[in-house]
Amino acid sequence: MDIWHWLGFGCAVFLWLAGIIILWLGVPPLPSRAIKLKAAFALAKIKPKEKVFDLGAGDGRVLQIARDKYGAQVAGWELHPLMWLIAKFRLGRNSDVHLANLWTAPVEEANVVFVFLMPQLMSRVHKVIWSKLKPGARLISNSFPMLEEKPTQCDNGVYLYVKQ
Repeated sequence: MDIWHWLGFGCAVFLWLAGIIILWLGVPPLPSRAIKLKAAFALAKIKPKEKVFDLGAGDGRVLQIARDKYGAQVAGWELHPLMWLIAKFRLGRNSDVHLANLWTAPVEEANVVFVFLMPQLMSRVHKVIWSKLKPGARLISNSFPMLEEKPTQCDNGVYLYVKQ
């Protein structure tokens, strides 16, 4: 076999493993649409040097915008190896993007937390993440609300919650 056959085989195995990981995680990587990102950042009102966390960072776009446009200190958590790799590439090798479970993030340090998770995970977000946030911290949820809390504001299916 020549190198091209091995390369093709390696890609096929990699994609197969990525599919298995997606099924195992139960959350497919879904990029946010530009209109949703615009609404999310308008609601977040990020100030320079604030700590912005993205739980389920995907390709790192949210972190890149928060860092480059708003001057925030950013950190992300992503469990999908391919998406993590894309985020690391996008943000730079020394970026603070963890290949780790989002439930382990030290959210008590964050000023703003972004989540774009499936509806069945939002009650766990309330229980595990919301309960740890400091007063004044903002949680931005794309598309799916926390049913246990009333949003402070909503725009275009993006929900803002401000911790009291």
